[in-house]
Amino acid sequence: MWRKNEYLKRLFSKYYRNAKVHIPKSLPQREFAFVYFGKEEYMHRHIAFSNEEELISHIRKNTPRHVFYSSAYYEYPAASNMNEKEWLGAELIFDIDVDHIDTPCKKLHDKWFCLNCGASGWGVPPQTCYKCGSERIKRETWICETCLSVAKDEALKLIDFLIDDFGFSRRKLVITFSGHRGFHVHIDEEDILKLDQDSRREISDYIRGVGVDYRFFIPVRSSLYPVYTLDYGAPAWLGRIMRALYNLFSSNILEQELKKIGLSSRKIEKILSIRDEVVRKLEAVPPELEYLGKVIDPDSWEKIFHFITEEEGVKIDERVTIDIKRLIRLPESIHGKTGMKVAILSYQDLEEFNIEKHAVIFPSEIVKISFKNPPRKVLNIDLPTSGGLFEVPFYAFVYFLANGAEVERVKT
Repeated sequence: MWRKNEYLKRLFSKYYRNAKVHIPKSLPQREFAFVYFGKEEYMHRHIAFSNEEELISHIRKNTPRHVFYSSAYYEYPAASNMNEKEWLGAELIFDIDVDHIDTPCKKLHDKWFCLNCGASGWGVPPQTCYKCGSERIKRETWICETCLSVAKDEALKLIDFLIDDFGFSRRKLVITFSGHRGFHVHIDEEDILKLDQDSRREISDYIRGVGVDYRFFIPVRSSLYPVYTLDYGAPAWLGRIMRALYNLFSSNILEQELKKIGLSSRKIEKILSIRDEVVRKLEAVPPELEYLGKVIDPDSWEKIFHFITEEEGVKIDERVTIDIKRLIRLPESIHGKTGMKVAILSYQDLEEFNIEKHAVIFPSEIVKISFKNPPRKVLNIDLPTSGGLFEVPFYAFVYFLANGAEVERVKT
């Protein structure tokens, strides 16, 4: 482990010699935190810098494995007691991480191990071990092209919400690749700095679709609410729901979608029998939603709307957004578990995101490695699970090493 750490530290040091890390606004009012090589179990925090030169000097002198800064502004950022820091405001931050998204590719590269009985498996880990019932589950996670594509789509959807629904300017959004399994979006505008946790939770809930109830939109007997008028061109959730309903009922795979939603065979058969009429009612101007409320039962509507909000809402990590004292990775620093850069991206960069183009900082030269118990896929590389000798780009070798794999470089 020591040899691996020293090797990685030399590589990171070479990058930081010339790299220009992002300098947050009002630098002296920010708290910084570092995780150093050889001391990974401890985060060194409550550190502040007076100017850019001090920060860069500290990074170059100490070569940290991870670098974080506070989303919050403080009067006394170096105070060790949080109550003594005197909070002044905080950026609004969104985190999209495929850890929180169920992707089929996890069965190819994520493993779990029970620390109690030794049972193991691929994919999303269980809450408790299926063999012994223990909650002592260790995870080994990797990223692949599919993960990053799913996370990118969620980030683009998030930006649509922020611009179309909240009126933020695209130019004011700071978009970054997290360096690992997703993306961050920062908003640092005067109007939002003082928002408290409840206000940020409301924003989070809106973006995730929490509280979107079918009874607000579909006239049913049990409805206790005034019904909003859905329209294809309407802003915000009114338009999203209308378009999603039409896309669902006009879909060539409606039967499969209804099965996925969890409707019974009898209810699916009924909906399929009236499908053409439902589509005609949705195409009417205005849409004839009273008909839909009569022919489809409330329980089915509840499940359909849950499905729609899952599809149309954004899978952000709510904890990050509502936290007004969050430590977040410093853009343009290195993620210590991947050797990838926490890259600042333009909107176009995000649309066209390619990890090798935008986040890789180490060479692409091919090296030969030995790898014990590898995942089946990492990045765009397919690996046989039997292990053995492989040829991979050098940056992939760094990723394997940084993420704790049993890997060695083989000299040729």
